[in-house]
Amino acid sequence: MQAYFRIIAYGKAYFWLAGPALFFLLIYTLFSAVSLVSVIPFLEILFSEGDPVLPIEPFEWWNMSSLKAHGYYSLGQAMETYGSQQVLLYFCLALGVTILLKNLGRYLTGWFMAPLEQGVVLHMRDRLFSQLSQMNLGYFTKKKKGELISVVVNDVQVVQEAVIGNLLAVFREPISMITFLLALLVLSWKLTLFTLIILPLTGIIISAIAGPLKRSMRQGQQALAQLTSLLDEFIGGIRIVKSFQKETYAQHRYHQQNQAYSRLMVKVRRKADLASPITEVMSIGVVCVIIYYGSLLILGQESQLKASEFIGFIAVFSQVLGPIKVLSNAITRIQKGTAAFERVEALMGQAHDLPTLESPKHLETFSEEIRFEEVWFRYEKEDVLQNVSFSLPKGQSVALVGPSGGGKSTLSDLLPRFYDPYRGRVLMDGIDLKELAMEDVRRQIGHVNQEGILFHDSVLQNIAFGEHEPDRAAVEQAARIAHAHEFIENVQDTYQRAGYDAHVGERGVKLSGGQR
Repeated sequence: MQAYFRIIAYGKAYFWLAGPALFFLLIYTLFSAVSLVSVIPFLEILFSEGDPVLPIEPFEWWNMSSLKAHGYYSLGQAMETYGSQQVLLYFCLALGVTILLKNLGRYLTGWFMAPLEQGVVLHMRDRLFSQLSQMNLGYFTKKKKGELISVVVNDVQVVQEAVIGNLLAVFREPISMITFLLALLVLSWKLTLFTLIILPLTGIIISAIAGPLKRSMRQGQQALAQLTSLLDEFIGGIRIVKSFQKETYAQHRYHQQNQAYSRLMVKVRRKADLASPITEVMSIGVVCVIIYYGSLLILGQESQLKASEFIGFIAVFSQVLGPIKVLSNAITRIQKGTAAFERVEALMGQAHDLPTLESPKHLETFSEEIRFEEVWFRYEKEDVLQNVSFSLPKGQSVALVGPSGGGKSTLSDLLPRFYDPYRGRVLMDGIDLKELAMEDVRRQIGHVNQEGILFHDSVLQNIAFGEHEPDRAAVEQAARIAHAHEFIENVQDTYQRAGYDAHVGERGVKLSGGQR
């Protein structure tokens, strides 16, 4: 349950809603118990009509037997004074109000819990995206894009459905069980004690199922991540696949991974489906034992239990079984969700690798030179750069020339501090990049990538990327300078948006290579 409470902690901004939710939950459970226990006076009205009202001992509020005796005495007096039909009418009206308050409490509990449930997922997704945005490029070269997407999309979705979807059940069902157990104690403490002795067997068996289920779910989430990764690679490399006519090979790879995932999910489903029938079978067995023992109490010489009380006891006990079954199913689904959450936590716990100072230096404008001093860098074990030193004075055009794999791209990636050298320094105007605020460094640098990378948005938003309210005139001026204005005017997308408002498709697929 520790993992469960770590998940709930993501919704701490909404914890103030828990108070009203708990209040209305108590209202719901209280009137649920009252509506069921009220079956006893209903039976007394029907079957005790005409019976004399017997005198009773003085009232003792701490004595459960005295409370029940005075309750029956008051009911008998009311029937003698007003008649059974009139008392029955009052009873039905009171029962209707009780049912209304019970369901009102249930609705308002969900009304307050809904923002808390969704707030957990909202902050979890935001935290994951923020974590990814702060990781350096080295992390993305080591990880498959499909696996990361699977964590952010699939695993969080599993957490939402399996854990957050059962948040109300985790709090409601134990409270309901306690409320109904208190009602059972009022009716018959002997029968309740007997029930509590045999009931824990169900919990022991359910916990035995939950452990293997969590392990299987962890394997299932990993298999789903690999499946997502294969799909992402296929769509991203579709031109290569079709150029070399490798569709059959791609289908075979996907089919194998899909089969592995399917087999795992069959195992998970079979293990998960065990919880509910086992709970129900054991619950019915418990009910049968209770009916037998309760009958002995009724038919015994001392007649320790009224028949109407026993019927009420069974009615209330049947409501105890409901929460147990719901809670067992919730625990099963929670095991599935916590397995997915472990992968979410693993991503959250990744170090950013690029340390930043609490009080970095600031650089408003670049004015002198960029200098590499005895720079060494490696991606894994082999050094890509070895003792590299040179200067780039402001105002000069400098080209890095060399064979593929010689470190040209690495040198350019060190400049905006996508990576840090493990030895040596990169300086801008004489200040080590590690001492400068990251935003100041990257604000001085422009990028023209080898591949035209565009986002699935309008032409306007792509040119003014990152501007919340782009200056349309400035965007058009930039496009004219780049000799792009004329073809942009003729661009039109599927939804009849044209020119700078037209959407370019994913990665700019609706434009030619030159246009991108």
